Amino acid sequence: MNETELADLDRTIEAVYAAAFHREWDDFRLQALDVICRWSGALSASWLMRASSGCCAQFACWPHESAALPMSTVAAIPLSLDARELELDADELGRANGVDGGVRILALRLAHRGCAMNSVLCLSFPAAHRPSRSMLRHALGHLVQASSLALERLVQRDDWLQTMGRSSRGSAALIDEGGTVHLASERFRALLRDSLGVGDSAELPFSVPQQVVAAGGGYFDIGELHFRLVPEAGMFLLHARRPHPLDVLSPREQEIARALANGKTFKSVARECDIAISTVANHASRIYRKLGIFRREELVGLLRSSVIPQANAA
Repeated sequence: MNETELADLDRTIEAVYAAAFHREWDDFRLQALDVICRWSGALSASWLMRASSGCCAQFACWPHESAALPMSTVAAIPLSLDARELELDADELGRANGVDGGVRILALRLAHRGCAMNSVLCLSFPAAHRPSRSMLRHALGHLVQASSLALERLVQRDDWLQTMGRSSRGSAALIDEGGTVHLASERFRALLRDSLGVGDSAELPFSVPQQVVAAGGGYFDIGELHFRLVPEAGMFLLHARRPHPLDVLSPREQEIARALANGKTFKSVARECDIAISTVANHASRIYRKLGIFRREELVGLLRSSVIPQANAA
């Protein structure tokens, strides 16, 4: 391994982490595969992420589906803790999946740090091309670690918004449909500990309503906590928060209430919301009535008192 090869490897790893930081989850995976293929000389790549429970969480391929191994084939590759790397019979796979002849397919299984997931990556190379296995393992190890960081950013997003004053956002965890927690922010775990007595388990201390899972997401309550389930990364993001004073308001009323609490005038709110000033006044009257207050100062105080201090955030 010479200095030029090491420099190329370093640049590739930097590009993968940059994509994890700057790109949204779906865009990151495709760009990262692009970077890896261009560096290694691979013709195509397939990437399957699986939860510890065995369910397939997410699949991506580059440059497009018809040029890479399909998800069903990747999922069936017999990789395990004892056999983490295999060179596959390209001719046999080609007959079954339309893969062109004259290629070598390398499959690797890598574990994610910090979450109970693993990845299977399959790269197709020209038969005469023999990339360094050690460099390839090193680069793909960083790819998987970068994906863990990207997922962590996804889970931490609500916490960052909460720190900036959006207390109604709550905190989040990445779960599968069986209730296994694969990633969770510390605020999410603290919220479950404080409200339900259990926060550090690998499983949720309750069952997500099946009608919510079947509907592909939705809202539900457990005890004093309010939850929102959203499909994400082949699994679900589960947002949890305590009751908020604005819950009794409609989404439009919540928007106007926050604007008024931030000191905006009826005129500026009307302009931002593209509605008449009289409509803002009517909304304000309904907001005060629903919240049981009479002045803007009370609205400001209500919202400030509901913001969870950063040191004690749950």
